[in-house]
Amino acid sequence: MRPGTLFRWLSDPEYNVRRGYRDFIHTAYENVAIVPADPIPDHVRNGQYEISGSVTTGTDERVRGTRDAPPLRIDGSRGDWTAIEELWIAGELTADEFEDRFIEDVVEQDIGAGSDGWEFGGSNYSVELR
Repeated sequence: MRPGTLFRWLSDPEYNVRRGYRDFIHTAYENVAIVPADPIPDHVRNGQYEISGSVTTGTDERVRGTRDAPPLRIDGSRGDWTAIEELWIAGELTADEFEDRFIEDVVEQDIGAGSDGWEFGGSNYSVELR
């Protein structure tokens, strides 16, 4: 059955579907529409990340990825992707949550927590997956 068929059944008086069946049909379509997310691909989990822009740990703030300072390099294979993947599959992974989990579970697993954690200056940084 196509979505157009559902739309016609539920909204067009010509089809005259019993009210009791409308809820049943709508629920059936919603249940079919819930498709779990694919796992995070291996090339993402095991990739090499280069972070350019404003990178801060403690009071040390540097602009990385310039002629004077190479990008911050992170080995994704050393990270723990469990929490990120659980949120992803549940459909609850927001950009802010991803950034927090990526710092704690991937960056810090690879290079440590820094002098006082890691911060990336909002829109002033970029991440490249290699």
